[in-house]
Amino acid sequence: MTESPLIAPQSTAPQPADPLSALGIGGVRVEDGVAFAEQQLSARFADHRGRIELPALAVLFDDLGGIPFHVAQDGAATLQARLTLSYQGDVDIDDRLSGVSRLRTSDEHYGGTTVEIRAAAGDICCVGTARNVRVGRASADDAPQPHRDAPPAAGALGIALPAPIEAGLEGAQIVDELVSGTRPLGPLAELLGGRLESAPDLPEGSVRFISSTRPWMGNTFGTMHGGIIATIVAQASSFAAQAGAPAGADYQLGDLTVGFYRSPAVQGEEVTVDVVPIKTGRRIASFEATLRSHDGVLLSRATADAHYR
Repeated sequence: MTESPLIAPQSTAPQPADPLSALGIGGVRVEDGVAFAEQQLSARFADHRGRIELPALAVLFDDLGGIPFHVAQDGAATLQARLTLSYQGDVDIDDRLSGVSRLRTSDEHYGGTTVEIRAAAGDICCVGTARNVRVGRASADDAPQPHRDAPPAAGALGIALPAPIEAGLEGAQIVDELVSGTRPLGPLAELLGGRLESAPDLPEGSVRFISSTRPWMGNTFGTMHGGIIATIVAQASSFAAQAGAPAGADYQLGDLTVGFYRSPAVQGEEVTVDVVPIKTGRRIASFEATLRSHDGVLLSRATADAHYR
């Protein structure tokens, strides 16, 4: 008996409880309407280069971005309609991040929140905004509950960082190896149940990233957490940035704006991100990413900028 092509086989590895615990996030609290949270990084959140960059921070950013408006709405159901993230500096593999968010504008329908994330040394590593919207009134059972426990101590449960990429390789060659499986996608992509597929139907320089959903990816309403959507889209955009890198060049995903249209179920169905280049220059490349459900429903669209060095 064959498995449904729409449902990926479940991993036998232990699964996280929820998006916050999966990404090492804790210490969530609210003081006078200002939200605080921490994230303990580890090798689990590294990419195919063995680095931790913007994709690994998206859940922390999204969660912080929604809390102040939700608190101001006195229990109403709220969500983020759009996130804008700007990555400002490097973080260490075992860094401990701290974030703070403040509500800047608010009425009975919409809010605007600023988010600032700092590394353990105090340097800003990510800033941006969240656009909030009120969608109804939640019951007491549905209201999000802060994770007040501190994030876990550093450690990656024996997860090894990928080997360094050999100097002189073209970015497209590296992505070909990621597609074929001769080079690992990295721990974060594996956590997302991800794989890269060839996409001959897309323009040159595009990538197709497919993620198999899992129950731990859900929010309090049972559909995919917005931060996980942003993480999947950001990781796919990072692979596209790699595809466009000249031989021997390094890159960093610098900016990401992601709009949320629908949230998929998280019971094993696959979601697909197609990322196409908008403009690729020597220093900056811009990309458009489109996330769809297994049956083609548009879930999210994003734009991203990568910086080459």
